[in-house]
Amino acid sequence: MTSTENIKELFFNSLKRGTGEAYLILKNNPTIDFSALIVKGATKNYAYDPQCEGSRASYIYRLIQKSKQKEKIIKTVLKKWQTKTNDFWSSDQMFDLAVLLYKEGYLKDKNLLYERFEDNYLQYSEFWGEERLIAIDGVEGILKVAEVIGKTIFENPENWVDSYMIDDFQKRNKAIDIYAELERASMKSQNIKAYYNSILENKWKVSRIRKIKRFSYELVKESIEDRRFGILQSSRNIELTDTEVEKLANEFLSEKDNQLKERYLRFFRSRKFPFDYKPIFQIASGKNPKKTRLVEFAVESLKHFSSDEIRQLALDKFKTEKNPCDYLCLLVGNYQKGDDKILTEITNRSDNYDFIHSLVWGYIEIYKANPTEECKEPLEGIYNKMNCGLHRADIVKILIDNNVLSDKIFKELEFDSYDEVRKLFRQKKNCS
Repeated sequence: MTSTENIKELFFNSLKRGTGEAYLILKNNPTIDFSALIVKGATKNYAYDPQCEGSRASYIYRLIQKSKQKEKIIKTVLKKWQTKTNDFWSSDQMFDLAVLLYKEGYLKDKNLLYERFEDNYLQYSEFWGEERLIAIDGVEGILKVAEVIGKTIFENPENWVDSYMIDDFQKRNKAIDIYAELERASMKSQNIKAYYNSILENKWKVSRIRKIKRFSYELVKESIEDRRFGILQSSRNIELTDTEVEKLANEFLSEKDNQLKERYLRFFRSRKFPFDYKPIFQIASGKNPKKTRLVEFAVESLKHFSSDEIRQLALDKFKTEKNPCDYLCLLVGNYQKGDDKILTEITNRSDNYDFIHSLVWGYIEIYKANPTEECKEPLEGIYNKMNCGLHRADIVKILIDNNVLSDKIFKELEFDSYDEVRKLFRQKKNCS
């Protein structure tokens, strides 16, 4: 492999992960043509969970701006953008990028944005891009969006849209009566009329969250019976009295139904089991009953305990399981000096994004509970292999808190694809 090939490989690896290393490589190697790789990053969203992480358009646009082949890249990207793809989140990212290019004058025909906006419904039966179009065109943008979406409602009355986007615009533009503008336009367009009637019939309401003064035995018991798992795993379970927790523990010990036992263990993930851990350890050491996640939740319930046999169970599983992600939490209460070598070895078993992502939460839990400079090597290993911006922010924060963030990674943070990571850069820079 030539030096240029190696540099390109490093660049694309960083680009797919969304780290700022790609920008620095591009900056430091002005004679190398990275254009084909930037186009790949522009036309595909490589984020592990693009729905949660969002578009990486701004990240890609920064690379485009820095490239000496900028005009060539923009021309290629805009051409590909007008070609339909079955990848929803990549299409969404390309739309965001097209909006940025329009704002900078590279895309001359604004109607192309509206055409692609309409095309996406035909392809995905779902709209995206309203907010960006409204930001560009204001009232005119809303009327064009209403025309496009209203057409689908007029042609299929089962379709509908709520008022969230319009109410949000109204909140930010108090001098404009946007409902009056839509009403006037609806008199001339059957499509806008269908849209206008739909938002009137489907007013956006902020969901009222039931205020619970105190988490109690009765609430948890109801959740166990009704499968309301969010409450079972809530940090507010600390509000139960010791007597209430003991009552739940006794019920768990006498319960014969494996699915109900699993629900009790979901609770004991967030609140320590009040008795001897042996009954839970027996489940964690055995085989998983069919149609349950009993072993998984038993293992997580053991993270609150420290003992030689729990630690040994973890070490045994690390050796026998190719991917021991379900057992990492056993080190939360049983971490010992030198375990960073074990975790680094596990990280090094694969470069697969799914494998790496499966490990990350266990590592985060371990090093949140066990602050140590030893976190550096295993967490940097995850950082260098993971394409999830959300968890990258968690990892960077732990490295900062333990004063082991390397200069290399610190410099990359400024150009990261994920806003929370860039925010950590600014915070650390201001503290320096």
